[in-house]
Amino acid sequence: MADQDPAALEAQLAELNRMYQIFYPVAFWVEAIVYGLYTSLFIATCRIMIKKRPAETVASRIFLVVSVLIFILASIHNITSISRLIRAYALLVTPPAPFVYFQNFKEWDNYAHLLLIAFCTWLGDILVNQIYRCFLIWRRNYWVIILPIVFLVGSIGTTFVNWHWFQHPEKFQLHQIMPILYITFPLNLAQNLLTTSLIAFKIYMQHRATVRSGLQISAGLDLVGVIRIIVESAMVYTLETLVIIILFVLNHPAVVIVQHSLPPSIGTYHFEFPHLPTPAT
Repeated sequence: MADQDPAALEAQLAELNRMYQIFYPVAFWVEAIVYGLYTSLFIATCRIMIKKRPAETVASRIFLVVSVLIFILASIHNITSISRLIRAYALLVTPPAPFVYFQNFKEWDNYAHLLLIAFCTWLGDILVNQIYRCFLIWRRNYWVIILPIVFLVGSIGTTFVNWHWFQHPEKFQLHQIMPILYITFPLNLAQNLLTTSLIAFKIYMQHRATVRSGLQISAGLDLVGVIRIIVESAMVYTLETLVIIILFVLNHPAVVIVQHSLPPSIGTYHFEFPHLPTPAT
């Protein structure tokens, strides 16, 4: 890169900026579609839960509260996206071009975009998605969730560093901050794959034990069906994370499309399996 002609580098940068200027409106459009689907699913699920009024447990209350919280955060994120679109393209707050606005994280809605994505991801990973669910299914075994928690803490730590850099870019050189920027999503991916595998393995072993004993599985989903739901539901987020990692490495502006769809999609895949059974002792 250092040996390239300055004019060629400037042309490459101009083309990249032009592509970002195209991909951002697409990202807002995709987010709006996913959020609309998520809202419909959220309302329908809440109506079912109110009608059935299942026996409440501590776990079910936790899942319900966090689900509502994620919906609120995803809604706020959608609002900030509308604000960013208006301020960048309609008001042209940071001339000479709209894409310049999205690169300024001292603007409140740009910085809120970063915070909301992180909050939704952490809530999904800790409670709604995997770690707490894994803890319950492994009969509250703390040893099982130690490594996933280590991955989560690492992700949170790198995210805080990233937040600081976005507000104070002069604090780090680009070559210093890039490894931290790149490691956050791989940590999320590793944690998700690990906890999903642990949940699927535990339920499968319980299924085998039930079959060997000759007992009939109660009405509703059997345990193999539960494994399928868990793996397929978590796979949505896993694939999104993997695509983000690949696009980051390629430095492709399409990464903003996947990033903007994260908050509503995190809430959406939770409703695929809100009340999974816990394997018996």
